[in-house]
Formats: sequence, C-alpha cells, structure tokens
Amino acid sequence: MMTKIRLLPVIFACVLLLSGCSGMRLAYNSADFLIERYADDYLGLDGSQMANWSPTLDVALAQHREQELPFLAAFFDSAQNDARKGFNNADVNCLLDQFEVIYRRHFTLAAEAAAPLLATLDKQQIDALERTFREEAREDADDNAPENAPKRERKRAERYEDNMQWWVGKLTDQQRAIVRDVTASMPETNTWYAYRDAKRRELIALLRGQASAQRIEDFLYDWLVEYRDMPATLERAQTDMRRGFTDLLVRLDATWNPGQRRKLIGRLTRLRGDFMALQRQARMAPVGC
Repeated sequence: MMTKIRLLPVIFACVLLLSGCSGMRLAYNSADFLIERYADDYLGLDGSQMANWSPTLDVALAQHREQELPFLAAFFDSAQNDARKGFNNADVNCLLDQFEVIYRRHFTLAAEAAAPLLATLDKQQIDALERTFREEAREDADDNAPENAPKRERKRAERYEDNMQWWVGKLTDQQRAIVRDVTASMPETNTWYAYRDAKRRELIALLRGQASAQRIEDFLYDWLVEYRDMPATLERAQTDMRRGFTDLLVRLDATWNPGQRRKLIGRLTRLRGDFMALQRQARMAPVGC
C-alpha cells in the first residue's frame, strides 16, 4: 500500500487500517464524516465543493460496503484458519495475493471517488497542495539521508515489533531478535520516495492544466493500481519486501506460545466477524489460492 498521496488512503484507511482499532464497526459506520473532515483539512475545501462531492462519496461508501467487505471478510477468514494450523510459505503467499487484490480494488474505488473532487480545486488550493507535497518531500529527504540509515533500520524494526505485539501480545527476546534480523535485510525506500514525488508533480501539473475528472482518475489508476511506469528497482524492492514479510511471519509462527496464538486467532476471528456483520447480506468472496 505504499504508492499513494495523502487524500487517497482515507477510504482505504477507514476500512483496512481500522482493523487495528477496537471501535472498528463504529468507525466504519462513521466513515463519511471522517473522510469528509480529512479531505477538508487536507485540501481546504469550501462549502460548495464538499456539498457537490458528498453524493460521490456516499456512492463510493455504499459500493464499498456491498462489494469490498466480502473480500475483507474472506481475507481474515483465511488468516485465522492459517493461524490455527500454523503459517507456512504457501499460506503467507496466498494471504499476500489476497491483500494485493484488496489493495487494487480499494484504490480503484478511491481513484473513482477522489478524481471528481480533485478536479474542482482552484489555484489557491492547488498551490497549497503543492506546498504540502514539497514539505513532505523535504522531511522525507532528511529522514532518508545516508547518515540516518541506522536510525531508519531501528525505527523499522520498532514499527514491526509494535504492530506484531498488537496482534499477539508482548514479544519475547527471541522474537524481537527475529524481527530485527528480518527487517534489517529489507530494502530501503529511497526509490519509492523519488517515484512518489515524481508522480505528485505530474498530478499537480494535471490539476494546473484543469484536467477533467476522468483524466485525473485515469492517471491515479495508472499510478496507484496498475503501477504502469514503476521503476524496475522499485518492483524488485516490492518483491524483496514480500519475501521478507513471508520469512518474518513463518519464523515468528514457530516461536509463538499458546497464549500468543490464541490472541492472534481471536483478533483475526473478530475482524472476520466484524466485516461479515457490517454487510447487509453477509458473504465472503471466493479465494483463488
């Protein structure tokens, strides 16, 4: 889920990333309010822009509830089944394949919803968005300076540890050592930042040229869903990240104690139940692996 601008993840974040929130159902049912506030804060929308965009957002959220929740329910069903028997390489690769499908479907929907709003931005709003992009690029450049490599490696390990502890509880020293070992071999993200910044500049140029909503949607789809001009180095980095995550999960699985496994199964099972309950007619999408 890496290649994105800040506006687009709001739908995705309010769906997938809220899986880490104990009030996920409440948050999902309040997604229209959360997304509108986020978009307003980030883009400085006026009342007419928000009023005109709200029906588009409502359609997107209704489509998400009807068409995307079954994929999320199926993903967490697969994950809890794998957690019960123990993860192997095939299991993790199947989960990652499912996640890729979910990602592409979500960002297709996000591009469709965001494009009409982006097409309405005026010069002042575009200028402000460009300044935000530049500020973020400067911050990222500082963080990714060569002399900060040890700090980045440490923070990456800490992020993975924190995320894993949400799922399974406190990690042992052995488990933390596995996280540090695997994350140390994961590729740096400098190439991704350069790619993202180039695509952001292309987006700003489209907005300044008063591109149509359809043209903006096509651009976002090509960038965020199809990765049509992604550099080969970044494609290789994604493959390496996938391999690293698979190795991490399989190695950790062999070390989980009964309590950690119970906690993981419980969280995954509850999330499956949440995504089933949020549907008007509960179902799970078919899994192709």
